[in-house]
Formats: sequence, structure tokens, C-alpha cells
Amino acid sequence: MSTPSGMLVGGLALGLVLGAAGMFGYSTYLANAPSLDCGGGELCGAGTVCKAGHCEVEVAEVEVEEAQNDEPEPGKRKRRRGRRGGGGGGASADEGELAAEGGPPLDNDSHVPRFDLNKDQSISMSDGTGRLSDAQIDRELAKLDSSFQACVRDAAARMPDLNSGTVRYSFGVDGKGKVTGVNASAPARLTEAGMVPCVRKAVYGHKFPAFDGPEMKVTSSFAVD
Repeated sequence: MSTPSGMLVGGLALGLVLGAAGMFGYSTYLANAPSLDCGGGELCGAGTVCKAGHCEVEVAEVEVEEAQNDEPEPGKRKRRRGRRGGGGGGASADEGELAAEGGPPLDNDSHVPRFDLNKDQSISMSDGTGRLSDAQIDRELAKLDSSFQACVRDAAARMPDLNSGTVRYSFGVDGKGKVTGVNASAPARLTEAGMVPCVRKAVYGHKFPAFDGPEMKVTSSFAVD
């Protein structure tokens, strides 16, 4: 029969044996256990990357495009082209190009009606039979000479190498002496220099003597030397 002291010694010896076995087993586990390294990213989750053996949140790289500068380079100006005008009787030159040569801008004749030489004329019983005489018309047209000369000067300022030619125009005059519409034409070079709208405006703005009769049709011309 064992004594209490003998049982105590036996228990201590058994404890030492079991403790040594446990330490040996734990050491063997650590030696054979897989490494805690992230293993090149195989152990990292979505949205993370393996850096220096640790899983870190991946930061997306964003490319920022440089905004294009639409401003012109220093010393360079954007060109502005003028709108083609002239509602008279022919094509007119580009206002921007003409203005670049130092001349005045083209006249705006958009308010001047066109005149139809071939339209039918209706005469009522109340219309008289009066009309302006050729002498009266000549005197009135002579008053327009200064305006026509101003048109020539402006055209020459826009286009120094202005060619010569004949400017032709036609218009209607009602019984009150008001011009009802104007047509004008000129050779190409004179038209490009702005003669047509200038002449149309000059004729349309002139007041003729009143007469007791239906609308009159007048045609005339002048030369540019």
C-alpha cells in the first residue's frame, strides 16, 4: 500500500513527463506549420495586395489628363471673318477681309426693298396722269452725285486697286416722291468693294418731288474712272 508521500512523488514525475511531451509536440507543430507570410498575395483578400509579407489595401492609380488650353499662343490672334452682306444686286466681298485693308465697313442695305422693273402697274380711277419730267429727274439725280462720289471713295479705301466701270441702277418713285425700291449692279471688282449697297442706300434715301400720278420707273447709270 502506497504512502501519501510516495503518491505525491509519482504525480510530480508524471506531470514532468506529460509537460515535456506537450512542449515537444508544440515545437514539432511550429516547425511543420505553414508560414504566416501572405505568400505573394495568395492569402490576401479582394482589394488587397501583398507588400513586404503583409496584406495591404490596394490604392488605385488614376491618370489625370491635362486640360487642353484653347487660348491662342502669345503673339497669335484668332482670325474673325466678317459676314457677307449686300442685299442689292450682286455678291459682295468679305467684310472682315475688306476691313483688314483699312477701309470703312460695308454699307448695310438690308432695309432697302428690291425694285421689280417688270411688275404690272395697276392704275385706279383716282390716280392722276401727272409724272415727273425728264428735266426734273435729271436735276434730282444730279443731287445724288455727291453721295455716289462718297461711295466711290469708300470703295477705293477698301480696295486701293479699284477698277473702272459703269454702275447701273433702277428704282421706282410713287406720287408722294418716295422711292419704293432700288436695284443696282456693277462690275465684279466694284461690287466686291461695296459699291452696290452704297448706291442702293443713297437712292432709297432721296426724296423726289411729289406728282399726281402712278408710280414711275427710272433707270440711270454713272461711270467710275
